[in-house]
Amino acid sequence: MAGTQGSFWVVLAFTAVATTATVRETPAATGTEATSCNSDLFSLIPRCILYVMQPDNPKEVPSQACCDAYREVDVPCLCSKVDKGIEEIISMAKVVFVAGYCKRPFAPGAKCESYTIPPKVQ
Repeated sequence: MAGTQGSFWVVLAFTAVATTATVRETPAATGTEATSCNSDLFSLIPRCILYVMQPDNPKEVPSQACCDAYREVDVPCLCSKVDKGIEEIISMAKVVFVAGYCKRPFAPGAKCESYTIPPKVQ
């Protein structure tokens, strides 16, 4: 039963993120750029969703497939899709963790729409 419930939440999160990202196009991401950004999102979600879902802890080391997909995406475009609704499903703290682990970290102070990347903790 627990496996089924977990799968339900993964599907729900995937649907919510994909729907929000598809509907919410920014002026900078139109036409080919929007298509590319959405393709990035649809490539990234199935490979990384388990590593970035709420709650913030525990953080898990992402798979090689997740890191490979993350290294290929247009991060600024995907960041433009982050809003408070996305942050209720996706843990930005985990996204930052995955980015660092995958050797493509965010710069401290950078913004991912409604989320500001925190300073590095020494």
